Amino acid sequence: MSAPDPIDTYRENSPNSAAAFERARKVLPGGVKGAYYFDPYPLTVSRGEGCYLYDVDGRRYVDFNNHHTAQILGHNHPAVRQAIEEQVSKGVALSAPTGAETKLAEEMCNRVPSLERIRFCNSGTEATLHAIRLARGFSKRTKIAKFEGGFHGSHDLVEVSVAPPLDKAGPEHAPNSVSTAGGASPNSAGEVVVLPYNDEDDVERLIAKHRHELACVIFDPRAGILPQRDSFIQFVRDLTRSSDVLLIFDEIVGFRAGPGGLQDKAGIEPDLTTYGKIIGGGFPVGAFGGRADLMDLFDTSCGPTGFFQSGTFSGHPVAMSAGLATIRKMTPEVFQKLDSLGDRLRNGINRVFDEAEVEAQAVGTGSLF
Repeated sequence: MSAPDPIDTYRENSPNSAAAFERARKVLPGGVKGAYYFDPYPLTVSRGEGCYLYDVDGRRYVDFNNHHTAQILGHNHPAVRQAIEEQVSKGVALSAPTGAETKLAEEMCNRVPSLERIRFCNSGTEATLHAIRLARGFSKRTKIAKFEGGFHGSHDLVEVSVAPPLDKAGPEHAPNSVSTAGGASPNSAGEVVVLPYNDEDDVERLIAKHRHELACVIFDPRAGILPQRDSFIQFVRDLTRSSDVLLIFDEIVGFRAGPGGLQDKAGIEPDLTTYGKIIGGGFPVGAFGGRADLMDLFDTSCGPTGFFQSGTFSGHPVAMSAGLATIRKMTPEVFQKLDSLGDRLRNGINRVFDEAEVEAQAVGTGSLF
């Protein structure tokens, strides 16, 4: 007797999700909220609790995604819920400073040595956009460098060579700059130098070639699916410093690595860092920060500086309160448990691959995989 078709089983178990999808696709492109594809349709979730999600058909699932890593404490954590409820009772959007943003900024600056000043925004995309713009304005240079395959959000300069077609990607030692965003400026790819991961000789050659045009290198030091050697991360820091090129660490998921993020774990200080996900406690958030001489260009208290960053919902008090409650729960003991669970999961997946004689591997660092 043959095994049941998994798609048929999925359909049988989720009729209400199927109906919700048909309704959604009439008003939402693809029937979903973002760039996702599910075959034959996504589950529609009714609630989350701890490590579980519950769908509209009443089924319970173990959630290994935790809202794209943002819900590091699990769903509906009591401490986070309490912080949210306390802030909501005072008001949700108040225009003026509330102090919530200062408390979260202090917590982050205390944890991360390279953070002397920080600004909040509403997404990781905004964070990388403003950090890159700051680097270009400060340096008076226009080009940036990024690593092939690196994802840094959804704006023209970073949607380059994220997953280029192989026939356009170019040689491994000198990747082509390939725009992967429909509607992007036709000049955007020409403003980006694409670097190969874990290749010190060619990275050094490419940066030396373009150093007088480069404002910054944006770099995810632990890209998850392609772990970096600590020596390579240090090499990138040393090279950018000696080349007078600013280094931006993309740590949008960085606080999964330890109390001070990836850079603290590696003992490396970039010039600027971008954040998101965990620091909002499940709410929309982004942040960027670093050296005071760079970040103080946004200080307009004495008049215009030529630099601008603001937003109606930037530093939203509910997001700040939820983020602060989340980060304060992230003790060294919690990270130790997270890392052990990550190792256990990767080892288990790799054991299954070996037993099934499948040529694949699960890689990662700590709870990132």
